[in-house]
This record gives sequence, C-alpha cells and structure tokens, in this order.
Amino acid sequence: MEGRRTNAAGGLGLPVFSVFGLGYVAGFGSQRSFELTFPTPEILVRIRFLRATSSTPTRTLRVLAVAASLLPTAAVQAQRAPIDTSAATPHLLPTAVVEAARLSRYAVGSRRTTLDSVAVNQLPAGTLAEALSRLTPIYLKNYGPGQLSSITLRGTSARHTAVLWNGFNINLPTLGEADFALLPVNGATRITVQPGPASAVYGNGALGGTVLLSSPVQWGAGWRGQAQADVGNYGMRAGSVENSFSNEKLALRTAASYREGQNDFPYQERTIDGLVERRQTNAAYRQWSLTQDATMRLGQHGELMGAVWLTDADRRIQPAIGAANDNAQERDQSRRLFAGYRHVAGRHETGVRMAWFEDILNYRSNTVAQSNSRVRTSQIQVDHSLQLRSNLSVRVGGEAQHFAARVDGYGQDLTENRFSGYALVRYDPMSTLRLTANIRQAFIPGRRPPLAPTLGGEWQVWQHDTHTLVLKGSAARSYRVPTLNERYWRPGGNPNLLPETSLGYEAGVQHTFKPIPTLSLVTELTAYRQQVRNWVQWLPSDTVSYWSPRNLRRVRAQGIELSSELGWQPGRYTLTARAAYAYTQSQKVSGYTFDPDPVGVQLPYVPLHTVAFTTRQSWRGWQLLTQSTFTSFRYTDASATSFLPSYFLLSGSLGYTFTTRSTWSLTALVQGFNLTNLTYNSYEARAMPPRNGVLSLRVSWR
Repeated sequence: MEGRRTNAAGGLGLPVFSVFGLGYVAGFGSQRSFELTFPTPEILVRIRFLRATSSTPTRTLRVLAVAASLLPTAAVQAQRAPIDTSAATPHLLPTAVVEAARLSRYAVGSRRTTLDSVAVNQLPAGTLAEALSRLTPIYLKNYGPGQLSSITLRGTSARHTAVLWNGFNINLPTLGEADFALLPVNGATRITVQPGPASAVYGNGALGGTVLLSSPVQWGAGWRGQAQADVGNYGMRAGSVENSFSNEKLALRTAASYREGQNDFPYQERTIDGLVERRQTNAAYRQWSLTQDATMRLGQHGELMGAVWLTDADRRIQPAIGAANDNAQERDQSRRLFAGYRHVAGRHETGVRMAWFEDILNYRSNTVAQSNSRVRTSQIQVDHSLQLRSNLSVRVGGEAQHFAARVDGYGQDLTENRFSGYALVRYDPMSTLRLTANIRQAFIPGRRPPLAPTLGGEWQVWQHDTHTLVLKGSAARSYRVPTLNERYWRPGGNPNLLPETSLGYEAGVQHTFKPIPTLSLVTELTAYRQQVRNWVQWLPSDTVSYWSPRNLRRVRAQGIELSSELGWQPGRYTLTARAAYAYTQSQKVSGYTFDPDPVGVQLPYVPLHTVAFTTRQSWRGWQLLTQSTFTSFRYTDASATSFLPSYFLLSGSLGYTFTTRSTWSLTALVQGFNLTNLTYNSYEARAMPPRNGVLSLRVSWR
C-alpha cells in the first residue's frame, strides 16, 4: 500500500535577526563612546565606536577602536563552548553584517545536526533524500532512484517528521508527510535536522523530529555563484545554476536545477530457476526546480523578505520485482510563496510572515484511470518578542492556516481552518547556563489537540584551555493532527480519529577538545525515550472490503545517538571527518483487542542500528570526499516474520579545482556510488541500482 501515494493511507504515499545590544557610555573629557554587541553562533563580537570632538580625525579613531575591540574579543570567545547568548541582549538592526536569529534558539537542550555545506554542494541538482541518506545515519525508506523517499526519525513514521521551509510546514496536508525525493537541495542554503518532539516550537507533526530548510543572508558578500553540469549512468543528466548578490541593504539569491534519468539499470530476480538478470522498466523521471530569495533592509529598524520555490516532477512508478508493469505514472507539482516583514524598536521586535502553497499530485496507471489531488494552503504567522531583562526574553505568537482541498478520493471539495498560539521563553541565569520554557496550544474544528509544553536546558559544566563539557536535556509533549486522507478518504476515512500525542525526554553530553587552533574534536552522546499514544494505523474492516484508519497503538521509541567530528587544518591541507551511530528501538507496547499485530517487536522499516562515516579532504585544489553508511536488518511486516538483510554502502568523489582568474574557478569532479556493487533493497521488492558514477563540471565565480 505504501508504494502508491494516492492511496487513502496517509503514511503512503524568521527570518529574525540575532538579538543585539546598544549601550551608551559617557566618557571623560572630549570623548564619548557607544558599544554594539551582537552574537554569532560561535563567537561574540563587540564593535566599539568612538566619537571625538577634538582635532583627532574621527575616521582614524573609529578604525583603531574597531580593530582593537574586535580582534581580542573574537579570539577569546572562539575558545569558548558554542553557547548561544542571543537571548541576553536588547534588539536593534545594525548596519554591520549579522545573521538572523532562528527559532532553534528556543530549542535549548535538543540535539541538532546541520549538514556539511561543502558535501551538499557536490549535489546541487540532487535531492534532500540523497543528502540525508549519504551524510547522516538517518534511515530513509527509498522505493528507488527518483521514487518515493520517506524519512524515519527516532523510530517514528514519516508523518511524525515536520519539514519547515522559512518557518512554514510544507508537509502535504493530504498525506501528512513530505517526499524527500521531491525536495532539491538548492531550495535552501542550510539544512538542519533536529530529532525529537518539538511541537511547542515547530507546530503540528513534530513528534519524531523536524527538518529545517532556511537560507540565511550573508550581507556584503557581493556577487557569487556557480553552474554545474552532470552526466551519469542509466540516462542520468542534470544541470544547476545558482547566483547571489548582497550588499549592506539588499540580498538576492536565484537557484535553478534540472535532472532526468531513465533508471534502466540491471537487477537480479530470484525465480524457481534461480537468479535471473533483468533490466528495470517504467522508472524514468524528470524533475526541475526554481528558487528565488530576496531580503531588503528598510532603514535601521525594518526588514522585508520574500521567497519563491517552484518544483515539478514527472516520474514513472517503478514496479515491484516480480510484479507486472501497470505503467503507473505520477506528476508532482508544488508552488510555494513566502513574504515577511520584521520591525525592531528598542526592546521590542515584531514579525509578520505569510505563505501560500499549492500542491498537485496526479496519478494514473493501467488499473487507475486518473486520480487527481490539489491542495492550496494559506498561512500567516505573527510574533512579538520582548527583552524583559538582559538575560531574559519572551516571544509570543500565533499561526492561522486555511486548507482548500480538491481530491478525487474525497468525493467533494473540502476546506479546513487551523489555529495555534504559543509562548517561548529564553532565560540565561549565567553565562554558562541557558534555559527555555515553551508552550503551544492548537485549535482544530471538532477536536482539540493537547497542550504542547517543552522544557530544555544546557549547562557548560567544565571549561579548560583545551576542553569544554556541556550537559543537555529536554522534555516535550507533541501532537499530530490526523491527515485529510485519514479523515475524509472514501471509502474508509475516519472523521472521528483522535490526534496522536507524544511525550519524550532526552539527555546528552557534548565534549569539545581543541588542543591547538588547527585541530578540534567535538563528540556528542544523546539518550532518549518517547511514547506515542493514539498511533493511527490502517487496518482491513471486519465487515466491509476496504481498509480504515484507527487509533490503535501505543508505541515506545528509545535509543542512543553518538557522533564525533574531527577538524584538522595543518597548512594547506584540510581534513573533516564525521562518524555517527544511532541505536533505535521502536516497539508497540499496547493495542486494542482487534489489533492483530503483536507487542514487543520492532516496528517495520525501523533499523535497530545505523552508522554513517564521512570524510572530506582538500589540498592544493584537490578534493576527496568519502561517504559510507551501514543499515541493519529491517522487518517488513508488523508481525516480525519477514525482513530485509542489512547492507553497507560506500560512495566517494574526487575533484580538482583550476583557478583561472582571481574571481573564477573551474572544478572537474567524478563521483561513484555503491562502489562495492552491492545488491540490496531499501524497500521490499524494489530494486536499487548497482555500481554507478557521475561526471561533473562546475564553474564558480565571485
């Protein structure tokens, strides 16, 4: 059932600047001074301006003051732990280059992973599914290249992961999930994954985790960009271009990509006569994407933002091994528009953001003449932040959503309104301790999701010249509203479904070792436990011939996540190595009498062990990138009677950059995937390609 996203089963198929402080200090004699203090994620920078009324040239004094104040502060703070102090300063929009604060600063105590931008840059025409599966231990259930790819975070389902673009949830309202094979990586410049429940901060669906897609502005960067062409095995062709410009008042970014593939790779099928080699059919795809971001500063107190993200995919649905080809075909189109304004005055900051999405999914096959789906989503978010004290800030806000769905499976056009209000508090009682307390309440017609609170804390317990130790912890309750398909699909939809709820805890420790400026090692260990109640499950009816969703399960997910990242830069050689391991136990602990699935066994398609190891090396224009992942066996049914074997995948790339001029460069790149030529399956009876490669040529300018 999950291979066909038109099936009724939903599981199938701020921009806000960092907080700034402005202090005015009276001087002696003929001099006065004021100080601008603003944080970045790693260092705290202080810029001190002097105003002189004597004969000393004012510009000279300012330059000397900036140089004398900036360098020592940055040098000292760079040795400290990455504790975010952005909540401890008042608000002001400066003319200096500053990165906007993110909602994640209220998610204290939770583990967060930001993908290596250099590694992602190797895949400018690639998808989020490819980036996450190759660079992290996150398991994505993949039906084949270019096919449906759904995520599993901490033992939950794809419907339990919220995907946010510029702060707005882009999961399909019909299915309640996002297909990561339809999300190009160039739709955003930063990809961050935060596992664990966080509905108080990110809203509906954030039970298993949240994927954050954003494009922070780099002010004053000027012109820069790149264009890349790719050609690979099995008819793979791709191209991408990205160009950006920014000064101190205006920032623009345009990105476009196109890719296609025939996917006519060979695979083996086991028959009564033994293994028979066949060639994949009906698996071709064609996909393009266009992104436009714009940000404009309006004086010293305002900022105007806008973004457009268009995606279009036309793909044949790969048939299962041994099944007849029914020539299934799917067309996915998404149009996403975003606009926002932010105003800062004294200790107050106000933001207004609006978004409009249109998601179209049309499916047809030899057995299904046509199944069409179109959903339009209108959203507005309003928030206000207040700096109560130098170390205490509060953000309150609300969100309204309007869904208009025209889906063949519903039998009628549907509309629905949803609302939510939240309050986020950040308190730093001392420089080494930061705390958050958040709460959100959602309002849905006919049902009321539970109150979703979150508590979190991070404490820097030890700091040495070369060592820093930070303890983390959080507790959260989250919720997921049943999808439109789960409630309104005909036949089988159940309008009386209850929202799913989750209660989760996590605790972790992070150690940073930096014996010399050119060597660093960051290690983090996290343990978590979570229970999901009213888990929605589709089951065959006892009296009729169709399936229907019910609130059946109580699921417990618990595990350990361990990661370590090494950075070394002796001279012109650079090495970055990251190892990550995840132990995930996810089991149904109780159900109702008519639930046929046993308790105490691992849920389907949740591997118990996953490992990822990546290295990135560069020297004199050469770049070498290796990616290896291990995925343990996965059960393919809820009764734990059949499974897919474990597999190890190895990929890599080698490139060289020719610097033709000071502002232009040319990079030749060769990439290889499944280098061990392994035969494996990510999803049951769905073939995956053998060893294959891609040749790339990239031109960069700035």
